[in-house]
Amino acid sequence: MNNKKWTDKIKKLSDNSKENLGSENETENIRIIDTEEIFLIDEDKPNTIIRIFDKEVRTDEIDVPNEFIDLLLGIKTGNNSTKVSLMDMPIAAMNLLFRTIALVKSKQFNSKSRPLQLELFEEEYKTKQNAKVSVVINIKDLSFNVRADGKVKGRREKVREAIDFLQYNLFVWVVGKNSNGKTTDYKQSFIESPSFTNGIVCFDMNVFWLEKLINLKVYNTTLLQLPQLLKNTRHVLFSLYLERFERNQWKPWNYQNINDIFELNYSDANSLAKGFFREVRHKLDKNSLRSFQYRVKGENILIYPYEMKNIVAKNDIQLETKTLEKLDENHFANYVSRRHGLSKEKKQSILDVIKSSNLDKNTLKNAYNEFKRFCRSKEIKVSVLEYQGDEFLSKWNTYIFEEYKKSQRYKDYPNGYPRI
Repeated sequence: MNNKKWTDKIKKLSDNSKENLGSENETENIRIIDTEEIFLIDEDKPNTIIRIFDKEVRTDEIDVPNEFIDLLLGIKTGNNSTKVSLMDMPIAAMNLLFRTIALVKSKQFNSKSRPLQLELFEEEYKTKQNAKVSVVINIKDLSFNVRADGKVKGRREKVREAIDFLQYNLFVWVVGKNSNGKTTDYKQSFIESPSFTNGIVCFDMNVFWLEKLINLKVYNTTLLQLPQLLKNTRHVLFSLYLERFERNQWKPWNYQNINDIFELNYSDANSLAKGFFREVRHKLDKNSLRSFQYRVKGENILIYPYEMKNIVAKNDIQLETKTLEKLDENHFANYVSRRHGLSKEKKQSILDVIKSSNLDKNTLKNAYNEFKRFCRSKEIKVSVLEYQGDEFLSKWNTYIFEEYKKSQRYKDYPNGYPRI
């Protein structure tokens, strides 16, 4: 397995992209692929369809690799540099990308934590000439342009537009080796051999793009229906990029860098904040699981991401029970941590406790409500926020124990109460 005949590592490329979002030196978001592989491609030979992804999607959330987002925002690859601009992508095309990620979700893995899985993937997909997968998606999941009478208007045209855009605009150049050992540069589009009939879209996807979707080196989880909710490609891509910021803390981001990434043309940070940021935040507040606060400081815009408690304006989006529970748990942990200045480790401790059982979750929530009543009582009349850090945790743990004593479990396990 170590001596792979199917690949030949060639010229090393430096990575010019920066992760420090507030850095003055961050001049471009373009991702350069560190090593360029040679793929087994021979256009004179037939394709080998390794797998078909066609099962109905049953999920509210998808895991989106950051590397894939970088490719959407713009790429350079090898000596055949190509800048791909996708800011004007039709929203149906963004839906198609999200649905494709949802379809391959069962095959996603993290190569850092599961190196064997990467080897198995390479053995299955990269040792065969012209290896591809086939993707099948229902077009009802791609276009949501519903008329007043409940019928979908122009769905066929929307799907055609989405397919055309991705086939001709989202691509990379890779080096392929044919059966005679000759290397040639090949253009690899995200979508190959597309067709649709009877309400079903079918297309092939090459190994390069499949690995970008299923290898979760660094990734973030987002709502599958996000394109449907936001209805604007720039806003969707901004929401995906926002995932890279730490929750509940301020982070500076240079306004010109924001202009460059999202292809905006604001003259200064103030106008960008009043224009693009105000609009996207208004949408995220009403239509997303996460939103953000912002304020201007010189040429930087300070960003403060936070979890939403629910989707307030979209009753037509039905989330699964487990998704709603996860949303509630994350909101509670973030809310308490933000108000009382708790560390990231303490916030994770809260999450670990409330995810362990409903009894522990209710104990923590009831204890916090009792703590607030204590602070607001006539005898005390002190701000809840005056208790910070370890002082707050000491007080909260006292109320957690008192709440635990009310449960049946206390009789059997008097020392088994949850601690933060």
